[in-house]
Amino acid sequence: MLERTQDPADLALLDKLIASEPDYVRAKVDPSKGFDGAYDQIEDDILYVKMDDDIVYIEDTALPAMVHTKATRPDLFVVAANVVNQPLISWIHWNLGVVKPYLPELNGTPASHDGPVDWRASRLPSWEGPDDFSADEWESQDRQKHRWLPRRAKTDHVLDNTPISKTTYDASGPGWFRWQVGAQEHYSLLEHLENNEMWRYRYHLWDFQYLRVGIQCIAIMGSDINAAKPISPDDEQHFAVTMPEKLGRHAVTDGRGVVAHFSFSAQSKEGAGMRTTDILERYRAYAKEKACKGPMLWTPEEEEGRGP
Repeated sequence: MLERTQDPADLALLDKLIASEPDYVRAKVDPSKGFDGAYDQIEDDILYVKMDDDIVYIEDTALPAMVHTKATRPDLFVVAANVVNQPLISWIHWNLGVVKPYLPELNGTPASHDGPVDWRASRLPSWEGPDDFSADEWESQDRQKHRWLPRRAKTDHVLDNTPISKTTYDASGPGWFRWQVGAQEHYSLLEHLENNEMWRYRYHLWDFQYLRVGIQCIAIMGSDINAAKPISPDDEQHFAVTMPEKLGRHAVTDGRGVVAHFSFSAQSKEGAGMRTTDILERYRAYAKEKACKGPMLWTPEEEEGRGP
């Protein structure tokens, strides 16, 4: 676990994480430096899985698929997971037909959402609103917690005027800066989890041809990291574009296992955007039912107590 924060709540959670597993260790990183400081203690002969701290779901097949591909394809520089809420891959998901028509609830109140959150999409009411509604610039009033609901009444052009229809195959496009695209992707994933339809996300390898793929969850050899030093403060550009172009070794995604990335900073500015959804609570409810039978280290109450 890389400690790159001075936030007391983050440090308290990190203490809990380290104490929860004997094999977890902590390495301090200077938060005043760029992300390049995270790679100071890398060893050559280790295949690393680098993962961001806001990964909220990992399919059982995701890490084995990434590691196997990287181990058997040394010609590849980076192998990324099939990441939900990652700009280029959001475009892939849209074109695979796995993104469902979800829009923000327009007439809900925080009081109506009291009690435990049920992660299942089938328990959600249908979305109601004007036919020409667009969520592109929509924000929750007073940053109130809100749900996204399935638009079930429409039977044709179902994704029209939903956020995913505006995304592009561009690392700096709407899939990066519009939190609404990410919210629609997260709710779609939860629906596929409920329906046991994760096969819909499957593909083998997708080559980004030197475009900037996100490095939220990647497999990479330690020797390649060390040979790439000095690393730019923008480590994503360095590993996904600069080094692949220099070496002729591509960055790809292995589509055989899904990982969900909660939010970019551009999607959650000052506690708004993605943080006004109930998405974290839904993933937590899923984890509590399907994976984490013991006490959980994080609670929604702790998150709410942090403020913006």
